[in-house]
Amino acid sequence: ADRFDLLHPVTPFLQVAGLTASKASGLVKLIAEVPAGHAYFTTRAGREVDSLSFAEATRWLVHAQQFDVSGIKTGAAGDDRVKGGKGYPIGTGLAGRMGLLVFEGATLRDTLLLNLVLPPENDDESDRPVWERAPLGPGVEVTHPVPRGPADLLTWPIRRILLHHNGSEVTDVLIANGDPLHARNLHQLETMTAWRRSANQEKTFGIPTYMPRKHDMSRALWRGLDGLLARKAEGGRVDNEPAAALPAGVVSWIEQLAERGKIARDIPIRVHAVGMSYGTQDSMIEAIYDEALTVRPSVLMDEQLSGLALTAVEEGEVAVRQLGQFAANLAAAAGRDVDGPRERARLSGFDRLDRSYPAWLAILDSTTDVAAAHAKWRRLVASEIGTLGDELLRGAGADAMIGRKVDGKHLDAALADLWFRSFLHKNFTALADEDTNERTGDDHGGHAETVS
Repeated sequence: ADRFDLLHPVTPFLQVAGLTASKASGLVKLIAEVPAGHAYFTTRAGREVDSLSFAEATRWLVHAQQFDVSGIKTGAAGDDRVKGGKGYPIGTGLAGRMGLLVFEGATLRDTLLLNLVLPPENDDESDRPVWERAPLGPGVEVTHPVPRGPADLLTWPIRRILLHHNGSEVTDVLIANGDPLHARNLHQLETMTAWRRSANQEKTFGIPTYMPRKHDMSRALWRGLDGLLARKAEGGRVDNEPAAALPAGVVSWIEQLAERGKIARDIPIRVHAVGMSYGTQDSMIEAIYDEALTVRPSVLMDEQLSGLALTAVEEGEVAVRQLGQFAANLAAAAGRDVDGPRERARLSGFDRLDRSYPAWLAILDSTTDVAAAHAKWRRLVASEIGTLGDELLRGAGADAMIGRKVDGKHLDAALADLWFRSFLHKNFTALADEDTNERTGDDHGGHAETVS
C-alpha cells in the first residue's frame, strides 16, 4: 500500500523520494494542456496553474511518464548526465511515440478485459511494475537498460519526478530525466499500437526493425484503417521476408477472443485512437489525435470484410481527389488559381466522407453480403461527392461557363462537369450496378454508356 501513497516519504507513487535540484521545474511543466511559452493560448491561468489537487496531480504524474515532451529538463542532483544544471533530451514518453488504439466495450469492465492482452509465457521473474522494484535514485539504472516484460514496459520510469506540496495541494514539481528507452522492436511487449518496418533503422542495426506506427494528424481514423487491419499473412512476400507492417497486439487479441467464443463476432466495439504530435525537436505538444470508429470483430477476422473495408477507403480517396480536380478545372476555366479551390474541395469531400464511412463500416458484420455492401458504398460515394460537385458547379461563375484556352485546349464548366460526372459514373455508379447484377444474376441494366 505504501507504494501507492502519493506523498510517502520513502516510496512516493511514480516518484523519487528526496529528488533535488537547484530549482524546481514549475507546475506548467507537468500540466500538458498549458502550451510552453504561450500562456495566452490556454484556458488555464492564475490559480489554475499555481496549484493542483492531489487527484489531478496524480493524473498528470501518470501522463508525464507516458507522454512528457522531450527537450532540456531540470538537472537532478546525483545524476551524472547533468551538465550545467541541465538534463539534455532523451526523448518523449514512450506512449507519445505511438499511435495508440483502445477497444472500448459497453462497460469499464468490458473495456479492461478487451485490452488486457495476455502475454506469451514470460519466464523472467524480474518483469515487475516499477512500484515492485527497489526505489529509484536520480541517475540511470545501468543494470536495467531495457524492459524485462510487459509489466516493466508499461510502467517504465522515463522521468524522475517529485511533487512538492503544502499538505493540502501540490504547489510545484521537479521533473528530471529518467531511464531512456528506444521504441524499436518492442512489438512483443507493447500491444496497443500498430508497427511498421523501418528501412533507416535496419541499415543501422542490420536486422528487421519495427517502429510504432503513429496516427496521421491530417487524416481521420478511417483513412488510416490499413494500420488497424494490418495483416501478418505470409502471402505475397518473397523468401519469408518479414511483414512490412504488424497489427497492434490488441487487434490480434480481439480476434482470438472472438475465435474462442469469449466475445460475439458481431458485437459492436468502439476503437478509440489516441496520439500526440510534437513540435520543435519534440519539445512541445503540437496536436492531440482523438478519433473513434465502431467496428465488429468479424471485420477484423474475415479477409473479405476487411478487404472490402480497405477497398472502400481507397475508393473514397480516389473520389475526393477527383472532386478536387473538378474544382481545379472550374477555376482554370475561369482564369483563377487552381490550388486553393482544389484543396478546399478536397477538405469538403473528406469532411462529408468522415461521417459517411464510419456509419457504413459500423453495419458490416458476418452476415453482410459483400457485393451488396460494396454497391451501397459506391452509390453513397457517388451521391455524396456528386452533391458537392453540384455545389461547385453552381458557384463556378460566368467566366467558367464561358471558358478559355488552357494548355492550348478550350476548357469550360460544362466540359469539366462532363469529365467529373463521367468519372463518377464509370468508377462508382456503373460498378455498383455490376455488383448488384452479380449478386442477383441479372444480366440487364448494367450497360449504361460511359465516357472513358
